[in-house]
Amino acid sequence: MTEGPAGPGDPTANRQRCVAGSHYADRVTDLELGPLTFGIIGAGRLGLAIGHALRREGFEIVHVSSRSIEGRERATQQLGVPSHEDPLQVAEQVDAVIICVPDDAVASVVARLAQRSPDSSPLRLRIVGTSAGGGIRAFDALAAAGHTVCIMHPAATVTTIEGELPPLAGFGAAIGAEDDAASAFAHALAHALDLVPFLLDDASWPLHAAACATAANLTTTLLAMTDDLAREADIHPQVAQSVYGKLAASAVDRALRVGAGAECAGPIARGDVAALTRQVIAVRTHAPQHQALFRAGLADAVQRAFGSGQIDMDTAHRLSSALADAMQHDVHGPGDH
Repeated sequence: MTEGPAGPGDPTANRQRCVAGSHYADRVTDLELGPLTFGIIGAGRLGLAIGHALRREGFEIVHVSSRSIEGRERATQQLGVPSHEDPLQVAEQVDAVIICVPDDAVASVVARLAQRSPDSSPLRLRIVGTSAGGGIRAFDALAAAGHTVCIMHPAATVTTIEGELPPLAGFGAAIGAEDDAASAFAHALAHALDLVPFLLDDASWPLHAAACATAANLTTTLLAMTDDLAREADIHPQVAQSVYGKLAASAVDRALRVGAGAECAGPIARGDVAALTRQVIAVRTHAPQHQALFRAGLADAVQRAFGSGQIDMDTAHRLSSALADAMQHDVHGPGDH
């Protein structure tokens, strides 16, 4: 990697600001990544986003592989580098490899890279996995071959909007490594991408993956459920988006500021069994596809309210019993529909 004067439009200038302008983090990034050449295995959204981000920071992406023709064409077009079907062709021509393939493809990629000739240069690669699926054990075959192996999992949803990939800057990055050298390299790579790294114990990867899935997928699932309920209530989509979107954003903002264990609102906070029952029956009647999730969410909220001391044991018991009864019996009252 060559660096010239860092002007306002120079990509290397951005790297000087990583981790809130931390000079130490920048020095670590320079020392660890230095003039390495990088190869990316997997030309999906994450692989291309990482490739673009590294190139903007002045690092050299020289080879990419993808198992699909479309992926190879996309990589060549967007990154302007040779693309290959065989990941081994990438590993034999670079100093560091970033594996950006789905969880179910990691094992086959690792098995293929383990076939790399011991006479290849450099003798030992730096190999970075980006999957949260199997932890560092998924790369044991490569570690046994003497390569420096680590995981750097960006906790980010990479979606294409109007043909543009969003930046990764500011998202968290879970780091997995078995020694200090691998950890330092993974942290340096995260800093170069303007991610916020944190070290994760190997046994914690499945829970980390579940937390990511909850934050990304269940959030949008709940918003989609809200849209469906508003549609059943004959509320105009724009009005619904404005009203319920604002409410959801306010709830998320408050949870981020004061913690997700913040006090509940509405019938749960008041211990209003009748109102809670009406809500459950309305969902069951008009949007039955959502009744299980709706009830599970309310049941969890009841337990959180009890655990935080917002409601007492008797109130929690009455609300929980009402939830169970409302799901099992078609009991209607005034204003239910």
